[in-house]
Amino acid sequence: MNTVLLITPDDALRARLLDALDDYSAFIAQSDAGALKILRLIDIDLVVRDSVGLPRGLEAFAASVKEITPTALTVAIGSGEDESELTDFTLAPGFSRRDLDGVLRQAQDKVRLVRELASLRASPAPRPLVPLAGPDEPWEGAALARVLKEFARAFAAGFDLRRALDMFLDAIGELVRPTRTALLLPDADAREYRVVAHRGLAPQIVESVRLPAAAGLARWLAAQGRPARAHELTDPEVVRELRLLQSVLAVPLLAYGDLVAILVVGQPVVGSSYGRRETETLFDLATHLATAIRDIALHNQLEREKEFTERILEHMSSGVITIGRDQKVGTMNRRAEEILGLPARHVVNEDLRSLPSPLGDMLYDTLRSGRAVARTEIQLALRNLWLEVSTYPVRGDDLAPLGAVLVFEDLTAQKELATQKRQAEQTQLLTRVVARIADEIKNPLVSINTFIELIGERYDEPDFRKHFSAVVRRDVRRLVEVFEKLAALVTEGELNFTTVDVRTVVDDVVTGIELADEGLGKPLQLEVTPDSSPHMVKVDVAQLCKALSYLIWYLTHHSPPNQARVSVTVGRHAEKAGGESVRIVIASRTATAPPDKLHRLFDPVLMVQESLIDVGPAVSQRLIEAVGGHLSLRQARNELGFTVLLPPAAP
Repeated sequence: MNTVLLITPDDALRARLLDALDDYSAFIAQSDAGALKILRLIDIDLVVRDSVGLPRGLEAFAASVKEITPTALTVAIGSGEDESELTDFTLAPGFSRRDLDGVLRQAQDKVRLVRELASLRASPAPRPLVPLAGPDEPWEGAALARVLKEFARAFAAGFDLRRALDMFLDAIGELVRPTRTALLLPDADAREYRVVAHRGLAPQIVESVRLPAAAGLARWLAAQGRPARAHELTDPEVVRELRLLQSVLAVPLLAYGDLVAILVVGQPVVGSSYGRRETETLFDLATHLATAIRDIALHNQLEREKEFTERILEHMSSGVITIGRDQKVGTMNRRAEEILGLPARHVVNEDLRSLPSPLGDMLYDTLRSGRAVARTEIQLALRNLWLEVSTYPVRGDDLAPLGAVLVFEDLTAQKELATQKRQAEQTQLLTRVVARIADEIKNPLVSINTFIELIGERYDEPDFRKHFSAVVRRDVRRLVEVFEKLAALVTEGELNFTTVDVRTVVDDVVTGIELADEGLGKPLQLEVTPDSSPHMVKVDVAQLCKALSYLIWYLTHHSPPNQARVSVTVGRHAEKAGGESVRIVIASRTATAPPDKLHRLFDPVLMVQESLIDVGPAVSQRLIEAVGGHLSLRQARNELGFTVLLPPAAP
């Protein structure tokens, strides 16, 4: 069973039925009169009538169906109980998909049994011989010339499939003079064949007939690979599909072993069948058309893929440029035009030297070497554009690349924004540093200014002179340290290296700290544990003293106000890779600092914004590294400190 006639004026019901009849050739009628017209034209297997939308005339309609097509089965949807005997099957108005599938299964089984019974009953009787055509007559010269001209036009139709098919059918009409012709092509899924071009078929057949690719006529042609003539066929299903298309001959259009299309031809205008010469000629011509159809389909597929690719390139946010082996630009998308400010028509199909330097050089290098370049920032001389560029080779079966692709993004706006942001941050940092410097030197300058104003009146007082000397000495030292730290951050002074025992340097630092004890602002207990043996290092003594002093002052500043204890230990340290270093450990059990602050301790840009005392470790790191050493933070339980490693002096 493969033809179903639906009779309903209800669009929703029709859609439900068609959804379930996807594997059948479904014909549509709005009324009983239209249905009977289709029945007289087409051999229908199953008639489905909407008795709700068409409440009257079921009995007369069923009788008419049996009269026109005795083998057709009828299904009534929503018929009354007294009308159930008029049809073969019934469905309730609110039927489900399962109910409809069950009825279709039963109808299919019944149709198959009826056909088998009819075949068995007819088998004993001798099969009537179909009169064959007379002896083949030679083609008439003028007629053959017209036909060949038509075929030449059909094959010269280019890639217009519809025009080629129409011209081919016209040529077939001139050649064999059939009553009807049609060409069937597979759908997108290649599950069924549908009429795409015809001459003389009824519109209902053209719109509704669908031949399954895996059964019936299509399967026979694909398997046999030769024309199917109705009087030679033994499969009733194949014969029925051929008759459904009102044809007596089906010719396969084969290309590379695949069934590309099906040509069906009705009876000739004169005579009852086609001779061997006509059938062979149609087969030969159909084979050529199959190749043309395949080529046209391939061309259209490539065109669609090319259009799809072009649409992708057109809407990409990155610029794309491609070149081929001829070193000419093949593609330039819209974004590339916008970034470079070059019209594509002035670049495409031109030599790669038409591209701004160094884009052409990068493409050429990738084309020749096959090496890809990933995310490289370059600045063009063209409007000082900043681009992030990547190149890729396009490879085929050969070792040499087929071409090269350049993908780039415009970073100019980002660079300008980053520059503006950096300038704003630098301005903000400068403001904070200046404010911090002003805050650090304000108190010393105030005290110095106060004593300068009073010195004229109280210079003769010994206590005043003593106190003045101590305060001014402390505040001046603080100012000098501020500027020394700032200078050490931004400048590199000349270094004077001397070979010295590191214990001597530590002693000088301790002496300087003790002399400046009043300026620390809190009592300091400084313990030194030197090694008994000498530890010779080659350093700039003054710079190393400053570095160690800044570390001690940092630990003192972060100790409680009542007491600060700092220990200094000198010794040897064995390296993992071999060799030894001179180690100075400066630690304190009273100093504490937040973990987030310790994390950025050696970043002068961050620490200078908090305190010029806190910038001391960053300055020390710079000074120690300048003399070839290494400074690291030392954290232990209830202890905070620093470790200084210095290379020992050569003996």
